Amino acid sequence: LLFCPTLMLSSPARPLCIASNPAGTDTATVRLQVVAAPPVILEEKQQLVSADIGQNLFLACSTYGDPQPTTYWVLHDGTIVRPLTYSHTKVSVFGNGTLYLRDVQITESGKYECIATSEAVMLVQMEVTDKLRRPIFNNPFNERVVTRVGRTAVLNCSADGQPMPEMIWTLPNRTRFSGTPGFKGSRYHLGTDGTFAMYNSSIEDTGKYRCAAKNKVGYIEKLVIFEVIQKPYILTRPKGIIQGISGQSLFLHCLTDGIQPSISWTMPGGFVLAHPQVSGRYHLMENGTLVVHETVIHDRGNYVCRAKNDAGEAVLSVPVVIIAYPPRITNGPPPTVRGVAGVPVYLNCVANGIPTPAINWELPDRSVLSTTGKERPVGSELLHAQGTLIIRNPTRAHSGNYKFIYVKQMHARMRLHTFTHTHTHTHTHTHTHTKGSAGFPFTK
Repeated sequence: LLFCPTLMLSSPARPLCIASNPAGTDTATVRLQVVAAPPVILEEKQQLVSADIGQNLFLACSTYGDPQPTTYWVLHDGTIVRPLTYSHTKVSVFGNGTLYLRDVQITESGKYECIATSEAVMLVQMEVTDKLRRPIFNNPFNERVVTRVGRTAVLNCSADGQPMPEMIWTLPNRTRFSGTPGFKGSRYHLGTDGTFAMYNSSIEDTGKYRCAAKNKVGYIEKLVIFEVIQKPYILTRPKGIIQGISGQSLFLHCLTDGIQPSISWTMPGGFVLAHPQVSGRYHLMENGTLVVHETVIHDRGNYVCRAKNDAGEAVLSVPVVIIAYPPRITNGPPPTVRGVAGVPVYLNCVANGIPTPAINWELPDRSVLSTTGKERPVGSELLHAQGTLIIRNPTRAHSGNYKFIYVKQMHARMRLHTFTHTHTHTHTHTHTHTKGSAGFPFTK
């Protein structure tokens, strides 16, 4: 038995087997053919590779042969790198022949040779370029994103650059998300294109979100205003009918809860106030309150408040009635009054109505006292807010016709005769008058 542990292509082609003993010798010739597959590199034998500064590069060198050939690389500076000999550095060769270059620089440009055993060679010409680019946003402008409560919101912040920039998101509470895209909690997801998704949005998520893109040569940042809104809710809901007083101002409130609702009021006649403004007797305030100045009977009806935002609309209908009673004198002076010089005279006159009527007194000299102002003396006359005219020190000069006027619709007339007591006789003057509907002289 012939055992050949290692056969080479140069091994004898016809080995001779000889058997001998004292009786003689015998021989046998065996024809031997050694079969072998030479090393073959499967990639192209010459390649041109371009890489950017800072890039991590993999140069494949797959081989085939029988037996399996061994592979090593000769770097641009002549350094020989064999598999697993430089695994802890920036240059290494994997078992399959692939060369790994980490963070390549311009100085590493040149020829790289992959050699399988000694019979197959692959040449790689690698050029490292310096075409670095600062990060740039595809949309550089600040944005505003609005969504409804409970929905998923996606904030976009895609950027480009060389090397590819890292995306960083900063939340309103200063929490930062960056690095490898993927889930960052039960409600957040950082996408591969720089998008930031939030699931089940709530009002608390409203705020300013900052997106940043960073690489070796630059840093940029943009702002995204995020608002989570819900359908407005009107807090003020009056019970029953609102009563207004004719001539007075009417206040209709429409206080809302929600983010930035626009408030409008529709009048009974169809007139609409769509934003805070003053239009005639109508005034729509910033807080949503509608003021109707100097109301009249025709202001009655249904007033409709609408609060609207991107999430929906809330409506409030307010029924209004305007109350008005014509003025009526409840306590008036007698038609004729006689006084004594030096003794104060009180001319009482009280009128009721809705709205409260203004009371005026026209004196004989045609001057007028009114309750619309503070009580004020004119000469010796004094008018109280209730309508009582007081002549504090009457003289003959105060004699004449006094007109009681209210709401510019009705007035009363009286004449005051001043008399003086003497030891012999008293002068008395009479005045003929015509009674009006209120029981006192009425002047037309």
